[in-house]
Amino acid sequence: MDDGEFVDGATVDAGPVIPRRHRATPPKDAVGRLEWVTQRLVRALQRAVELVASDNGVTVPEYHLLLAISDDVGRSNAEIARLMFVTPQSANRVLADLERRGFVVRTDDPSHGRIRKTVLTPAGRAVLQECTNRIAVIEGRVMASLEPEQRDVILPALLRAAETLAGGYFGNADDERRAEANRRTRQSPA
Repeated sequence: MDDGEFVDGATVDAGPVIPRRHRATPPKDAVGRLEWVTQRLVRALQRAVELVASDNGVTVPEYHLLLAISDDVGRSNAEIARLMFVTPQSANRVLADLERRGFVVRTDDPSHGRIRKTVLTPAGRAVLQECTNRIAVIEGRVMASLEPEQRDVILPALLRAAETLAGGYFGNADDERRAEANRRTRQSPA
């Protein structure tokens, strides 16, 4: 695929050829591991998202939060935290900054006095749209590198895998408690 590939009715440029020095061959055991392969993809996408978000005056967590509330249903802080795989306190810090800058608005939930619902403002939607447009081009390069039948299954398969481990749950309550305690220990100030 030298000049791009036809994807969903449009030609998508697969991008420049990567210099050989960036094509180290990982061990066979590594490429056979879901964690290894997804981590490589996540890191590559993360670098791109960092640049796009920065160019639009937001951080990656702020971009992810804007994306998490893009359906305009009015989400609570706890729900946003679950969607972002962070603590409610972390989500609240990001929300407070986005609210201060006019990208989101929080209103009291009439059915529950302590819950505040968050939605995008027009300014927040504009920033999100600019970010998602640029990220879609990067994602298009990834999709163009796949065979058509792979394109049909990659997102549903990754979503299913993510939902299986939603929130980091391993399927074992003792391991989950230990992982949570370990994460809290590592996050504690010294």
